[in-house]
Amino acid sequence: MLGDILLKIGAVAFMVFFFGFCIFIHELGHFLAAKWRGLHVIAFSIGFRKIWSRKIGGVEYRIGWIPFGGYVEIPQVDASGEALDEDGKPLPKAKPLDRMIAVVAGPLFNILFGFVLGTVIWICGVPQDTPTLKEIEVESIEEKSPEYNAGLRKGDVIYKLNGETFDTTWNGFVSKILFTIGEVRLGVKRDGREFEVSYFPAVNRKISPEEGIAYPFFFPKIPVYLYPEKNSQLAKLGIENGDRLIMVDGRKINEAGDFSSMLLFECGGRPMTFTVLRDGRELEFKGVMPTPVKDADGAEGGYFLRMSENPLLRVPNGSPLEKAGLKKGDRIVSLDGIKIRDTADVRAVIDRTQGKTLKVVYERDGKMQETDITPVYVKYYTLTGVNFAMLTHPTPWAQFENVIVMTWKSLRGIGVSIGKKLNLTEKYTTIEPKHMSGPIGIGRYLYTSVYYGSVIQGLMLVVLITFNLGLLNLLPIPVLDGGHIVLAFLEIIFRRPMPQKILEPITIGFVVLLISFMLFVSFYDVKKLATPLIRSMEEKEELKTENLESQDVKAEPVKAN
Repeated sequence: MLGDILLKIGAVAFMVFFFGFCIFIHELGHFLAAKWRGLHVIAFSIGFRKIWSRKIGGVEYRIGWIPFGGYVEIPQVDASGEALDEDGKPLPKAKPLDRMIAVVAGPLFNILFGFVLGTVIWICGVPQDTPTLKEIEVESIEEKSPEYNAGLRKGDVIYKLNGETFDTTWNGFVSKILFTIGEVRLGVKRDGREFEVSYFPAVNRKISPEEGIAYPFFFPKIPVYLYPEKNSQLAKLGIENGDRLIMVDGRKINEAGDFSSMLLFECGGRPMTFTVLRDGRELEFKGVMPTPVKDADGAEGGYFLRMSENPLLRVPNGSPLEKAGLKKGDRIVSLDGIKIRDTADVRAVIDRTQGKTLKVVYERDGKMQETDITPVYVKYYTLTGVNFAMLTHPTPWAQFENVIVMTWKSLRGIGVSIGKKLNLTEKYTTIEPKHMSGPIGIGRYLYTSVYYGSVIQGLMLVVLITFNLGLLNLLPIPVLDGGHIVLAFLEIIFRRPMPQKILEPITIGFVVLLISFMLFVSFYDVKKLATPLIRSMEEKEELKTENLESQDVKAEPVKAN
């Protein structure tokens, strides 16, 4: 419990600092460039809603009580209207080149900051979510899904996506599907045959109930590759980087879940024998010792049902699920009277009841059934000195290129989505404007990247944010930095500023659009945060009502007597 609390505090601190710093570094660029070019700076603020200030060298330095970012007041940058200082006195008109330099410095500092953090990631490396895959074998697929209706089945091997071979992680593969415009085309191998499965992706509410994205309705088999650290027991036994684990104690390991299940529930701390595949040869290594480990709260073990998804995609032999009579495809509806949505709810009930036999209600073939289930206690073991995902070391430039590509694909998808709603195109995409994030959504993703991931994953998201902040601000749109750059450039060419009667209505129009856009994305950000809370409250109220009704029914015979 204490460990989780500290992790949450650390994740919040990371979110607040880096979210604010991305904006602060942007404004610092404007500030330093403006001072260098001799422009008048009224104020530089860290945070919003001033609680402290001091004037030094003609500039008021402020600290605000809202710690998300900051701002800098440079009246001579604005080309619309007369520039006035803090006392309302007119300021000399700034040269277009000076304005352009002061404006471009903000996005430039964001990009430079991204390269600095990108260098840290390049040096430290980041673990892949899965090994890179050139083929994907379907482990499970939901019936009646678009993929299933198009002909994809369990055991099929996907070797092409949209007519091209791939060499990417599972998340990379999913990303390619999400940004596909039109039909997704999968090249599939089955029983020696090759054919194509085409379908229009649909929103997967089970995987992304709040975000509403078209996550695939199938899951892959993820092979287990070993990357032993130097001088670790696996390295001393002779296991090498990239060896694929195919058997443990003579039992097949088809995917990561098989190995983690065996390590946690079956090894019992005894020595294990690994069989690996290397260059087409099977090699056996004996005496692999698991290491006892404690969780963040110091517990040496815990209670489990051996349930990894709901509905059940697998029922392990000898597990509490099997002993209770549950089968593949069953969906857990409630446990100990608590409604179950996902495995996190199951974990919460088991942690609270600590091994107590529980009443489980489950759905099978559309019918509700009930039985008892008893969690099993297992000690925690891990395999030290080995990584199960290769560390990748993308260069800062590669990270920058990736952000450019992802930004372009996102804007293209949103453009197609808007065009389709306006009947301007027949092209199909599941990307919509509501999938964009404002400050609330960005803060949420920063928090979850650290809380559920790691600091390095958080830094990767910060790199994405600061690069995006720099690039999007360079778009030639009035009120953005890119719009100011265009105006200054036109003034250099035509040797006169843009007429106020043209500039003012354009600026006001884009200010309204920008505010409307921020309200739009903030609405969906809040909705994504609030929906799970509202649903949880409604389910608790329903459960309370059901319990009261049950008590009333039981009480009636007593009253009759």
